[in-house]
Amino acid sequence: MGIDLAKLAEPFPLEDIEWRVSRAGRGHNGVFCLVLAYITARAIQKRLDDVCGPGNWRNEQPHILAVNDKAAFAGGISIRIGEWVTKWDVAEPTNIEPAKGGFSGAMKRAGSQWGIGRYLYHLDETFAEVSETQPNRQWEYAKLPEKHGGGVYYWKAPSLPAWALPKEPEHEVSKAELTELKKAWQAKFAPDNEDPKEIWEGFVRFVHTVVGEGFPVSDFTCWTQLALKQCQERIDATTDPNGPDSDVPFGAQGE
Repeated sequence: MGIDLAKLAEPFPLEDIEWRVSRAGRGHNGVFCLVLAYITARAIQKRLDDVCGPGNWRNEQPHILAVNDKAAFAGGISIRIGEWVTKWDVAEPTNIEPAKGGFSGAMKRAGSQWGIGRYLYHLDETFAEVSETQPNRQWEYAKLPEKHGGGVYYWKAPSLPAWALPKEPEHEVSKAELTELKKAWQAKFAPDNEDPKEIWEGFVRFVHTVVGEGFPVSDFTCWTQLALKQCQERIDATTDPNGPDSDVPFGAQGE
């Protein structure tokens, strides 16, 4: 039986997600902090073990590159699919433990080349809850940049949307179900349009109106039965598909 590479791209449980501060500062309302979500290196290794088998994948020996007089690590992950296939990516050394951090970063990026954790790229920077005094030990310690005073603050990791978390089998959506939703949307909102690009862009705007901006519409593995139901109910409830309101995202608003 072959390796099901599609399983590499499935969402990870919350404990395998780590958050890092991307920006922080002090505004009119006090300290603010924006964070980004990442997959841990250990979670990537476990995913490869579970999907491929420990003997069917390997890390390639990293290379150190010079890019514009700066060092960068090139890391590769190989999977045996009949023959060994390798996908590479690069990362810069980190400020703390530069070699270890650079290698770990390159591995994460190479994993994304195989689809591992790629869904997290659909998440924008997210505001974290912030306090200038530590509420409890579950909050993360951080310091503001010197240009913002360099003071200490604490932040709490935000929650992830439902589509970015593992789904039970009964909540999964098949490609066939998503195709039927697209057909239902087109039949209601764009029955006479034959431009594939306009149809797709209109469908994406519609889904974002219902489910939220940033939702990875094209990736059926991120869909849930709840999102499918919400979109179908919006389609069924729309009685005037030519109206200019937000229920009708096909075409430019106000036209």
